[in-house]
Amino acid sequence: MTLISSGRSTTFKLIVLGILSLLLLIPLSLIYGLVQERAGLARQAEDRIAAGWGREQNVLMPMLHFEYFRDTVNKDLEVTRERLERLLSPAQAQVGAKLTVETRKLGIYALPIYSAQVRIEGAFAPDLVTESIASADGWQLTQVSLLLSPGDLTGLREIRDLAVGGVAAQLKPTPERWDLIESVENYSSRSRPVLAAVIPWDNSAPVATLAFKMELELAGARALNFVPNAAEFAVAIQGDWPHPGFAGGVLPRTREVSDAGFSADWRLLDLSTGIPSVIAGSDAIGAWGAQSVGVALVEPGGLYQQNERSAKYGVLVLALTMAALFLTEVLVGVRLHPFHYALVGLALAVFYLLLLAVSEHLSFVAAYLIAAGSVVLMVGGYCAAVLGGWTRGLLSGAVLTTLYGFMLVLIRAEELSLLLGAIGLAALLAAAMYLTRRLDWYSASPAELPDSGAKL
Repeated sequence: MTLISSGRSTTFKLIVLGILSLLLLIPLSLIYGLVQERAGLARQAEDRIAAGWGREQNVLMPMLHFEYFRDTVNKDLEVTRERLERLLSPAQAQVGAKLTVETRKLGIYALPIYSAQVRIEGAFAPDLVTESIASADGWQLTQVSLLLSPGDLTGLREIRDLAVGGVAAQLKPTPERWDLIESVENYSSRSRPVLAAVIPWDNSAPVATLAFKMELELAGARALNFVPNAAEFAVAIQGDWPHPGFAGGVLPRTREVSDAGFSADWRLLDLSTGIPSVIAGSDAIGAWGAQSVGVALVEPGGLYQQNERSAKYGVLVLALTMAALFLTEVLVGVRLHPFHYALVGLALAVFYLLLLAVSEHLSFVAAYLIAAGSVVLMVGGYCAAVLGGWTRGLLSGAVLTTLYGFMLVLIRAEELSLLLGAIGLAALLAAAMYLTRRLDWYSASPAELPDSGAKL
């Protein structure tokens, strides 16, 4: 039996169409890979913008650094000098930040960046350190410094009005670097420089409270976070970005979001953060980044994210379109060759390539409408020719338009996409069952139906 004669059975035709559909997954997977490649190029461009402007900023509250030494003499009268250090977090800290957001482009890629005016005020309780060390035998305090690690120094534009205990202080770079978690999701860390200012200290006059204040001008991208390393910590952030994300360690106590911008505030205690006031060294600081609170400049339904979601629905659109063509072949009485199905399937794959290319220059919805309209006209006109009538071509175009419209709703719905997708698939299956309820599949062979020249 030849291939042509074998193709006259409905079962064999379904097998051929199944194999063809699997082969059509190859161009779909290639296009999906292209989407991911372009997304990677976009991330590289964003990283280049952030590297020149300022990366994600994660500001650690100022800390006091106490340095002690003592000399010990062994039995051979050799003197050994021991050193001891303690890092003290603020007893209280209040932060106010105001963000001004703009978009910078590199080629066709864009990244939202910000300039932030940050004011930090608070107070230390030095007795927590001095009293505990004074009780130890022989330790002498040599120096007290204020340490600040604001984040990416590329984005540190200015430090103003820095004062400790009412005395102006001047921060200087140090060779020391601290590792702090930058991404809570994957716990990636970044080595960050430390600035220091020596604080005049009188060992003979105990200090119960030491106030401090400063103003920072920070530039950054993607997010602005603050590490709540204070026994009592409060932060208020406002900005002109309409799509903020609050996905840090703790959600804000109150927040307001509108098209004009946002505002949010947090109040935390060391009892909830688990951050101790006094530590023996900087090794413990790294884990504090997981407690950071702040705001992210979210771009809802990002360009490449929406393209990826569209490509993932490609299998669904391909399967439904092939099923619609086969039902048309069976119900209307038109015989189609597998090559017809292959051309329609390739046209469906071209949709995702058009969508990706056009969406890099226009809005996603506009690109979607252009790509969908092009493919609907192409497939509708082709079906009008091979199905033998413009009415059938219009019907095929209407079916494809419905599928693309439904897919756009799924892409834009986000939270409701699963619910709407399940309802839509159930409705399509019910329609297919209704249309074929009286069909005798044993006798409804495409080979027994009239040729494609038949008219509606």
